[in-house]
Amino acid sequence: MADELTVCAAAYFRSIGKDVTTPEEFVMGTSLELKWMSPSDSKLLLSALTKAGIVTQKDGYVRPASNLGSIDLPLAYRPPRDLVESLRSAKSQTAENKASAEARTDSSDVFPMLMERAVEAGMQRRDFIQNCNRIQKRLDIEIGVAALIVLRDAGADVSPYLDAVYRSVVGS
Repeated sequence: MADELTVCAAAYFRSIGKDVTTPEEFVMGTSLELKWMSPSDSKLLLSALTKAGIVTQKDGYVRPASNLGSIDLPLAYRPPRDLVESLRSAKSQTAENKASAEARTDSSDVFPMLMERAVEAGMQRRDFIQNCNRIQKRLDIEIGVAALIVLRDAGADVSPYLDAVYRSVVGS
């Protein structure tokens, strides 16, 4: 599996075109941009890459531990299902897993849930909806993803909602 993890890390860093990223960018990149896996699986992948010594995390940045440029990659690389399954089976039941299970909702309820989060963060409903619509049209993305961007830009923590938005995007 370590060999496949190395290929996975090399493919990710080549796709972003740089050798440094943040953990949040890694999760968003592997899940929402490359559509390799869900955000929770992306967090598990990052953890596995760190434990295997393929990447290092220091001062809020993720970097390859060695030069990954010499690794040959298949065209249109995508991690195999057995890698994702092994990441899932390796995780233990922790408080974080319990919290993510509680945050799961029906995909049709994602936008209203995000709207409530925006109100809690001090935004007006009308302004939130207008900003979401503007970003959705400009970037040609799903409304849930636009809502995450608006919330993130407003300084709200969007990590509890990533899986629900991912499921709504994949399910549509």
